[in-house]
Order: sequence, then C-alpha cells, then structure tokens
Amino acid sequence: MQLKTRHSCWIVIQTVLCVLAAGKVDNVLAADSVTDAVDWPAMLAHHDLRWNRLPQTWKEAPFLGNGEQGTMMYQIDEKTIRWDVGNSAAHDHRPFEQDDFNEKNAPVLNRGRHFIGHLRVIFPEALVASDSRLKLWDAEAVGTIHSANGVARWTTLVHASEPVMRLELSTEGGLDGARFSYVPERATNPRAIRAKTPREPANPPPVINQFADGVHVAVHNLHAGGQTAVAWLTVKSGQQQTLWLSVKHSYPESDASSQAVSAVRKAAAADSTQWITQHRDWWHDYYRQSFVATGDRFWDAFYWIQQYKLASATRDKGWIIDNQGPWLQPTAWNAIWWNLNAQLSHSGFATANRREMGSAMSHRLYLCRDNLAKNVAVPYQADSYALGRNTSGWDLLGHAGQPGTGRPPMDASISRECGNLLWALHNVDLECRYWQDTSLRDRVLYPLLVRAVNYYRHFLKEEADGYLHLPETYSPEYRRADDCTYDLDLLRWGNARLLSLAAEMAKTETDEPLIATWREIEAKLVPTHVNETGRMIGRGVALTGRHRHFSHLLAIYPLHTLTPDTDTDRELIKTSLDHWHSFGGAMAGYSLTGGACLSAILGDGDRALDFLNGLKPFLHANTFYSEAGGLPVIETPLHGATTIQEMLLQSWGGRLRIFPAVPQKWSDVQFHRLRGEGAYLVSARRERGATKWLHVTAEVGGSVEVQPRLTDAQWVGSEGVKVQLLEPGIYQVDMPKDGHVLFWPSDNRQPEVKVTSVPRHGKEHRFGIIDEAVKD
Repeated sequence: MQLKTRHSCWIVIQTVLCVLAAGKVDNVLAADSVTDAVDWPAMLAHHDLRWNRLPQTWKEAPFLGNGEQGTMMYQIDEKTIRWDVGNSAAHDHRPFEQDDFNEKNAPVLNRGRHFIGHLRVIFPEALVASDSRLKLWDAEAVGTIHSANGVARWTTLVHASEPVMRLELSTEGGLDGARFSYVPERATNPRAIRAKTPREPANPPPVINQFADGVHVAVHNLHAGGQTAVAWLTVKSGQQQTLWLSVKHSYPESDASSQAVSAVRKAAAADSTQWITQHRDWWHDYYRQSFVATGDRFWDAFYWIQQYKLASATRDKGWIIDNQGPWLQPTAWNAIWWNLNAQLSHSGFATANRREMGSAMSHRLYLCRDNLAKNVAVPYQADSYALGRNTSGWDLLGHAGQPGTGRPPMDASISRECGNLLWALHNVDLECRYWQDTSLRDRVLYPLLVRAVNYYRHFLKEEADGYLHLPETYSPEYRRADDCTYDLDLLRWGNARLLSLAAEMAKTETDEPLIATWREIEAKLVPTHVNETGRMIGRGVALTGRHRHFSHLLAIYPLHTLTPDTDTDRELIKTSLDHWHSFGGAMAGYSLTGGACLSAILGDGDRALDFLNGLKPFLHANTFYSEAGGLPVIETPLHGATTIQEMLLQSWGGRLRIFPAVPQKWSDVQFHRLRGEGAYLVSARRERGATKWLHVTAEVGGSVEVQPRLTDAQWVGSEGVKVQLLEPGIYQVDMPKDGHVLFWPSDNRQPEVKVTSVPRHGKEHRFGIIDEAVKD
C-alpha cells in the first residue's frame, strides 16, 4: 500500500505483491532514500584550525579534550612551550556550611575548580618559526617547530574514550635534548586567588612519586577530602619520545592516584595503532550524527569547530559544561553559572541530534537532587528545589535566591535570583521531547519540575486585582522588580509543562492533588508587564538602558510561550527586540546570538545574520571567548552554533519549520539528520534560494505539521504515511514508527535525495594565528 497526496486530495495506490517484490513500484519511498555522500575527511579538513606561529596564550591555543580531561598548547618564553593539564572533575570540597559571602556571594570559593599543573618542553635553542594544525576529523593537533639549527615535530591527542593524553615529540639538530617535564601547581582556587581571599587552611602541596616501571605520579590530597592525581610515563626511542598522561579526581575516596597510574600503564601497553584507531573511530561516528552546510566559508568552519569543542567539553551523562570546560585558566568563574551560561552551552544538542552532548544536564540534576533542596532556606526544603547563581559542578550546592526578603547576608540582587533551575529544566525537557523519552520524563523531569514550581508557590500572593503576584526577585544582570518577567516567564512555562506532563502520564487529581493548584496558577498568574517599548523587566520597571542579558525575553526564546503566530504578538516581539538593542555600545557576545535567535523566530534571516556577524569581533583566534577584561567563558561560541541551527530548522508548537530564517546570502544550504521535537529526523536541501527537497523520518511515530518553504509541493511517503494540506505551505503528516516522507517542488521530477557539499562563498575563515602582515 502506498499513499500519495497533492493539495487536499487523497490518492490510494494499490500494487500487487509481485511488483513490490521486484522493487519497481512508482512513488514508493525506500527506507534508504537519503544518501550521505559527504566526503567527511575532506570537508572537515577544510575547516581545520591552522597556525603559522606558536600561539602565545590560551586565546590562541590548539585545544583538545574528551569531556573530562583537556589540554591547550602555547609558548611561554623563547625556548619553552607548555601543555595545560585540566580536568572538569577536579573540585575542592569544603563544606557548604562554611560558605562565606564576602566576595560577591560566590560559594564556589569553597567548592570550585582548582589548578592542577602543566607539561613543559624546554628546548636547547630559541624557537624562531612554527606551523601547526588542529585536525578536526581525527581530533588531533600536530605541529613543526624550528630553531636556527634544528627542527622539532609534535603531535597531541586526548583519547576519546580512555582517560589519557598522548604526546609525541621528535627532535633534530639544535633541538635535540628537549624533554617533557611535568610541573605541578598548588591546588588553589583561581577565584580566591583573584579576590585575594585564599582558602584556609590551604590544600597541601602535591606529592610526587616514581614507580619502578618509570611511571610518575603527582598527588593532591585535598584538605576537605578527595584527591586529584596526575600520572605520566615517558618512553624514548632515538630522537623520538612519547608521553602518556592521565589526570583523575576522586571524592570522597582517595584513589585518584591508582586510577591515573592504571590508565597510563594500560595506554602505554596497548597496541598503538589500535589505540589511536579507537580514538578516531569515536570522533568519526560522532561527526556523522548530523550535517550542516550553509555555504558561508566562515560560519561553516565556525559551526564545525563548535561541534568539535562541544564533544571535547562534555560527554554522555558526564560533566555539565561549566564556564571553563576542561581548560581551566585564571578566572573568577571556575564553576557553573546558572543564570544563562550552562543553559546556552547545552542549548544546541537537541537540534544537532547529539543527545550525549546534552545528557549531562539531566544526569547531574537528578544525581544531585537532594542538594537542590539544600539550596533553599530550611522552611522550604521539604518540597522545593532551586539553583543559586553559581554552584560546584560536582554537587550543585549553592545558595539560591528567595523572593521578597532575599537571603541576607547575600547581596541584595543575587539573593533574589530564583528562576535558574526552571531554565535548566527546560534543557532537560528538550531531551525528553526531542527523543520522546518517557522514562527520563517520568524519572527526572516531572519530579524535579514539581519541586521547582513548588518553590514559587510559597511566595505567590493574590492581590485585589485577582491575579497571583510575585514579590521582588532579580532579573539577571539588570534590576530587581516585583512580578519580574524572568521569573514569570519561567514559572508560566514550568507550570504549563506540569499540566501537559500530567495529561501525558494520564494523572488525575486523585493521583496528583497539585493539578488543581497548577490550574489555578495558570488561570491567575499575573500577565507579563509591557509598555510602548515592549516587554518590561517587571512591574513598574522598564528597560531604560543597556542590558546585555535577554532575561526579560525568555518567553520568546528559548521557551516559545510567546510566538509570532498573531500580528499582535509578532509586533510585541519585534518591538521588544528593537528596544533591547537600541541603546548602543558594546554588549556581550551572547546579546548578539540572542538577538539572532529572536530574529530567526520572526523569520528575518538577514537580520539574524547581521547579529551573527556581530559576534566575529568577540571571537578569539581559536574561537574561544572572554569577558570582563579577558576572563574566559565558554557558552557564547557554542550558542553561536545553536543560532545557525535556529536559522535552518525550528521545531516548536508541533511544527517543523524548514529554512525558517535563511539569509539571502545563503542561497545554497543543506542539512542532514537534524532533529525536531517528537523525535523527527529532518534532512533538506536549498538551491538558489529555494527548497529543493525535504525528507522527514519518524523515529517514534506520530503527527506533526511540516512547513517546507514550498507553496505547492509533491510528496511521497513510506507505507502508512498520510499527508494533508492544512493551508498553503503547511502540511499535516502522520507517520508510523520509522515512517518517512519526501517533499519537493511540484514543477520538478522526484529528486535524487543525496547529502553533499554545497558551493562555498565568502571569505575563508581565519581561525588560528594569522601572519601579522596580513592580519585584519
């Protein structure tokens, strides 16, 4: 049975079994109807980062990681280069009860990340020239260094699935005699150092030991318990030396040393070819999960470097990407910041079809759920969860804000910042919806969301106007306000999602007595305050000056509870966006990515690209990013990649929007296996500014609206697929599990559905180090 529709008519085509067996039926869509013809090694090689001199700082450095361990390479003097040694797990663990609030209310002074150490190579002669490359396809960095009389060649990788870095160095001539050496650092807190508030008593200095087989280990036995250890082994053969290094952290156990030593010995004993092949195979499989090509040389390179960075910074059920990732540097932000940073870092995993790059959020929130209760004041701990502005990535402990009174002695603003957990749970909801994971929904999302909404229930008060109002809270990075829009947007989303989840789970008021309360909140929660400039910060508080955060616009993005489906709401969104960016002056990079995402929701691809292009001056040579005079933060470039996805595919309100905001300059665009909510995999091609074809596969099955940017389309589906035209350009598609459908322009023959590269335009990317003579 094959079903095909044109316009609103249904046509049923029956065929005999012998013809089906011969495989010659017209209009039958084969299961393997999309061909991936991308030359992946060549495509990614085109986007590699290249350097024609030695990088001088972390802002220029090649970077590698495996979701926990990470390294960067750069020069520190004329004869010395260093590789940082980082580990996202390496935290201090001083008691929550001993937090002090004398340094901007930063509990991570006691439980934040700590320094570990670094590798050095000191060469016999001054280094005068270099070229190097970060090879994305194989996730390896390679380089050549020259002195006046010698040459050195190096390679570095951080193994994809083993906790080990591998570095090779070969030398000739005047550079013979160079050797690796490990330099341990004190396990100190970089924020405490910066604020001149050292932790007392200090962590003991590392202890270095050597075993009979040549393995060294540097052990940090932390004052509050736990252990960070670095083990390494160097093997020399003629002019070549190979070093294996592992850095591990354990808590409350003190067995990091044995873990690191064991990992190094295992890697050194392994067959080198097989070990490296295993690493490369992981990365090759990772990249192929989805494909994006805009044709823009700069933004394509940027996009793929961020996909590499994402998998270097986190892994399936691993560590939430904090403000540093595995590459800790001197900073004030050596932990997770929850009022934007962590959510943006993990914002693109769902559309990119890379679930393991987002699952750390759901995993860690569930694992630390009891600590989410400890973050609120004692009277609310029995039924409430919340997240403070910043927490340790290990335990998620950090005092949350409280509506109305705040929480002295904390800062008056930070002590009223309350909505961060709800925003984090929106990320968890993406994982549930995009993969239709009912187990994650029932086990993690629903119970955590109940307690996150419960926290607000304690403070809502019905006033004379009949509305439930919220006392003073804080809109991140702007001002305090009653009925704060940041909190109302998140509460309105969370409350509505609880009602929809209860319906999905077939819960009644007998099963869940809170349903009645949620319905009351839905009916009575005060509307968001607006004026002639658009959405306000809160009651009586308008946006009257530069505001880099989009904390008052979350209902538009990413929550999609305010959408441009009516003329009135579209005008409100546009007015709010225009006003937000009307004050001039340099804002943050994420102000631009946020502006681009809002423009994409309005379907304005040219403006979205203008915002995105505004991000370029904020990017460092290696695509990293910093604020506050050069302190690194990781979320904005990762969100830049999310922005590109928002321009190519949007999925909200039960509809897949294909090429919703593609700028005119991107005339040829293609993507493959991007994901929409409902567990739909989407591939599409655009040529000369028009959709060439669109293919949708249902992993689970269901009904979805599809907007393919085709006003008059032909379609063909697999068995059981039904398509109906709802209105011009919008189609209702019903598919069984593993069903699939293909759309293409009505004036064309059925196309060959092949994923390939698209014509490239624009300037070549300049990521890496550019010769000073030609640098812009």
